[in-house]
Amino acid sequence: MKKCADMSPTEIRIALLRRKVTQALIAIEQNVSKAAVYRTIEGKTKSHRLRLAVAEKAGLDVKEIWPSSYLDQNGPPRKGRPKSGIKKRFNRRVADQN
Repeated sequence: MKKCADMSPTEIRIALLRRKVTQALIAIEQNVSKAAVYRTIEGKTKSHRLRLAVAEKAGLDVKEIWPSSYLDQNGPPRKGRPKSGIKKRFNRRVADQN
């Protein structure tokens, strides 16, 4: 399969500026630090949630910005522990309270 080139961080920033959106605004809306948004745009981290937010604010599809992660595979690699067990325990606690 042919390797797709991701948009450069500069191109992503230009797309955001054309829509009058700053990285700080995305950080506030997503409740993360400005550095987290910066690292996502730079490609240093692969936060799916932040990538979706950046793509939405830039008016582009996430697959247009980061095709190497979304077209060549099934999305960015997932890190950390799965969250499915946390949901079940939370729902159980809420049911017990009622």
